[in-house]
Amino acid sequence: MTVTTRPPRECARCTRTGVRFAVTWPEGSVCRCCYQRATRTHGTCTGCGEQRLLPGLVDGRPSCTVCAGIPKDFHCTRCGREDEPVRVGLCAHCCLSDDLTALLTDTTGQVSPTLLPLFTALTQQTHARSARTWLTVNPHATKLLQDLARGTVPLQHATFTEHAHPSKVAFLRELCIEHGLLEPVSLDIERFQTWLDGKLRTADPADARLIRQYARWVHLNRMQHLAGTGALKKGTFLAAKQSTTVALEFVQHIRASGLTPATCTQACVDDWLATGPTTRSLARGFVRWASAHRHLPPVVFPYRVARTEPVITQQQRLGHIARLLVPNDQLATDERVAALLLLLYAQPLARIAGMRRHQIRDEHGLLTVTFTGDALTIPAPFAAIVRDHLAAPPNQNTAAHRDSPRLFPGRRPGQHLHQNTIMNKLRDAGIDLRGARNAALRALVIDLPAPVVADSLNYSYTITDKHRRNAGATFLDYATLRTTHTIGIPTA
Repeated sequence: MTVTTRPPRECARCTRTGVRFAVTWPEGSVCRCCYQRATRTHGTCTGCGEQRLLPGLVDGRPSCTVCAGIPKDFHCTRCGREDEPVRVGLCAHCCLSDDLTALLTDTTGQVSPTLLPLFTALTQQTHARSARTWLTVNPHATKLLQDLARGTVPLQHATFTEHAHPSKVAFLRELCIEHGLLEPVSLDIERFQTWLDGKLRTADPADARLIRQYARWVHLNRMQHLAGTGALKKGTFLAAKQSTTVALEFVQHIRASGLTPATCTQACVDDWLATGPTTRSLARGFVRWASAHRHLPPVVFPYRVARTEPVITQQQRLGHIARLLVPNDQLATDERVAALLLLLYAQPLARIAGMRRHQIRDEHGLLTVTFTGDALTIPAPFAAIVRDHLAAPPNQNTAAHRDSPRLFPGRRPGQHLHQNTIMNKLRDAGIDLRGARNAALRALVIDLPAPVVADSLNYSYTITDKHRRNAGATFLDYATLRTTHTIGIPTA
């Protein structure tokens, strides 16, 4: 007796076997993952030319249900939107509206007027599924929303900061700030204070008291001043954490040497600098502050000067620029714009990430960018990339942003894209970030007077003059010796 073995069933899209299958369409069986991907694809059908849902495939190209011969109607029975059904006959938007209505209903049986702006923002966002997923996987946020709607807890910042799981409701708090339900606060200052308390929890009490004074009087004072002027950046928060960490390590080094901060010697400082990484030089700010306030004796802590300055060749820089002009899947449009701002205008990533839309202006067919008071023309080959980004900036499909003024909106409500996100993408693309920025500055100070570069690109005269000297351009500020060809710097 011969036993025939039936071949394993495989997905018609991804050819995988041993997976869960969702449907059987004219092309064959489709697994759950491919089904979800297909029923979330919208665009212009290559068969009929209509703008609609494209779950099918015709000659390998996404097509509508009619052209692909799929015997299913994906139109929502309530709103008519053609989309993946979440519940029987209902799309994700209608399901989200039902879920939020039940969640945010107050004691009168209506959606709480206080939370109505949040309800509107969430139900009107493009990606309704992301909001439903967030509410499903985060019961802490769901419970807090329910309590806020029924008035069990007040809608104030303390409700979030004193929550049993503050990190679980942090995103909800940022949404409330973004949509005007809570007054704006500097979250980075709060994060620094929380981080400081945790950092000093296990430290020697005397050392913890000294470091806390330093962190409050130096870093917190500076952060609060910058927050008041609207100039507080993520880099300031990160630098404050690193400086405070190194200061604590230095005090612990003093203790390990059998001394106290009051009896610290110059030999102890020299040993600290000589026996560790270069990051130990970051303790200089703490030592200067502690000596000025007599917590430490007047020891000498030298300022560290970098021995090397990474710089790529101009051929490498121009090669990176040429690659960015060719569309590819390695970098998204916003990442290509950030790379161009680095390679053309020598802007640091922290400054690029925090840029605002008003710094890019498109008037009379001329695209300009502003870093200081000067409007610099973006040349034609690069202007198209910037315009594509302005037409469709990232992270705009959820309620995280309300008419965001950010040039690079991030995933967090009201926040810009984190500089580390851009940094990692550009590094993966093979760009030496510091080397590229230094190469751009050197090219600019060769083609233009160093003070002009400083004034146009928001650099100090000291920095641009240093790059001018390093580029061997000591005498190039004389007009008769200057070349007319400019690489990367548009006209003002």
